[in-house]
Amino acid sequence: MRSIVAAITGRYILLLVLAIIAIGFSIARPETYGTWDNFRSILNTQIPVLFLAIAATLPFIVGEFDLSLAATGAFVNVFFVGLVLKQGWPVWAAVITCLAAALAMGLFNGFAIVRLGISSFIVTLASGTILAGILLAYSGGEIIYGDAPAALTFLGRTSLGGLPLPVIFAAIVSVFLAIVLWGTTVGRRMYASGSNRRAAQLTGIPTNRYLIVTFVIAAVLAAVAGLVLGSRLGSATPDTSNTLLIPAFAGAFLGATGFSAGRFNIPGTVVAVFIVGAAVNGLQQIGAAIWVQPVFNGVVLFVAVALAQWTQRLRAASAKRERLREIEALAKHDAETHSKAPAA
Repeated sequence: MRSIVAAITGRYILLLVLAIIAIGFSIARPETYGTWDNFRSILNTQIPVLFLAIAATLPFIVGEFDLSLAATGAFVNVFFVGLVLKQGWPVWAAVITCLAAALAMGLFNGFAIVRLGISSFIVTLASGTILAGILLAYSGGEIIYGDAPAALTFLGRTSLGGLPLPVIFAAIVSVFLAIVLWGTTVGRRMYASGSNRRAAQLTGIPTNRYLIVTFVIAAVLAAVAGLVLGSRLGSATPDTSNTLLIPAFAGAFLGATGFSAGRFNIPGTVVAVFIVGAAVNGLQQIGAAIWVQPVFNGVVLFVAVALAQWTQRLRAASAKRERLREIEALAKHDAETHSKAPAA
């Protein structure tokens, strides 16, 4: 019975933590926190972080890092808004251009890692820094704002059935990716590539192809985060990446401690992002100082990485014990079969 309770608690621990945070701050600030408008606001404001966290989760699954994601999101945010407000481009043209740029960045990262053999940490750190420099040159380090047309803010400020469109879009993307990763051959091959790439290659899995495609999808998701942010605000800030990177990675690592403990997974990432968002929103409402939010985000990232590594070790130890039991059972079966065999 205890093992069953422990398994259920471990699998759904993130949902429990989210419920505790929501209930606790609702009791502390029932007139402001515990309202549908506030919960809807949390959902909406966390969507850019959610897309970035999902984007970060995918390279983790195949055993790599992508530190350029926040810079990609900020790059797209600045150029999307800038091309429309400063250069007068049609919104659709700006969207296509920004997505194409993100796709090219994903291809660059993937090919540099696969073909040149450079560490993903170095490649994506360098490409992200380059993007940050380009957007600073374009914006001059100043906020881009103006009379935003309705087409620019349509996605970010339109609701359907009481929910903002970005929330609905993010839900569809999250469910689709969760199904792909957990229920298809593609997902199993991605996890296999991340757990033991050499063994995956020996079984015929084209790990390099999966790695490149993963980096492309991650870059496009980061671009979507920038598009959603620009559409919601109708403006762009050059230093956006500084505020998005840590929460996104915290969500990805914290998400690995639930649902499929020890493995990066989409449902865990989604819940973890809203845990961080709900907690930050609550801290702001009880009057926490402005420095509390970055400190909180840093602490969450540290704890999330530690917990993710701990659960991975537990998962590996459990798998090893299960394998040993299988070997012992097989050896026992062979011994019994041998003892029952008639003498020659």
